[in-house]
Amino acid sequence: MFKRVEIEEESLIKKYIGTEYDKCLYLYLDFVKYGLNNENLKFWLDAENEEIKCVILKYYSGMHIFSKNKNCNYENIIKLIDEEKPSVICAEKYLIENLSDKLGESEYKAEYGWVRVLSKQYTCENSIVKKAEESDFEEISNLIINDHMGEFYELDELVCQIKEREDDNYGRNYIIKEEGRIISNASTTAEIDEVAVLSNVITDPSYRGKGLATIVCSKLCNDLIDEGKKVYLINYTEESTGLYDKLGFEISCEIGKLY
Repeated sequence: MFKRVEIEEESLIKKYIGTEYDKCLYLYLDFVKYGLNNENLKFWLDAENEEIKCVILKYYSGMHIFSKNKNCNYENIIKLIDEEKPSVICAEKYLIENLSDKLGESEYKAEYGWVRVLSKQYTCENSIVKKAEESDFEEISNLIINDHMGEFYELDELVCQIKEREDDNYGRNYIIKEEGRIISNASTTAEIDEVAVLSNVITDPSYRGKGLATIVCSKLCNDLIDEGKKVYLINYTEESTGLYDKLGFEISCEIGKLY
């Protein structure tokens, strides 16, 4: 049965995840960054005979699950999902496949993708890229919501998350503007000293095919590399594979989500 993690158990969780954080990026980075002191974050563990079987983090409405030894109790996970009603559930592919099968007919749909890690540096002319300011956050949020990624968010909640990450030095947004409006965006949605996650790579549909995503991503990735960070991303579409291959990302592991 799941129990809420206590402050004194934080080191136990970090030891449990160890170096396998690529399999639970947001769970690991949110936990390292915020510990148990963020009002929007909840953390549970499921253990039997002092052996941890599974850990679960919920940040805002997103739930992230990790089982190091792939021995989790799905009945307990489903009970917690029923109680917490997350808008999206992320985990390794095998876990999402099993959850999807056991949940049966529900409001959740499954989607699968890859965690990728940046293995080489790509450079191009990027002087048109600027770092977003707070006055840009609502426009960035609308760009995300109008894209397929927006089905998980409400506008006010997304603006709040972007601002919180910026204020905490836990995320940043790089943008390209034309005639005063944002036409392309790339973000980090989690950062610590050693690791960052690239996300929200979106170009306005009327400006696609011009290489803007490559430009904005290369600038952001190069800045992260210069700061000594290892850069990851999660992608769920074959269409984006060419972009990420060009930028130098290689597959690290398979991932899935229920939404």
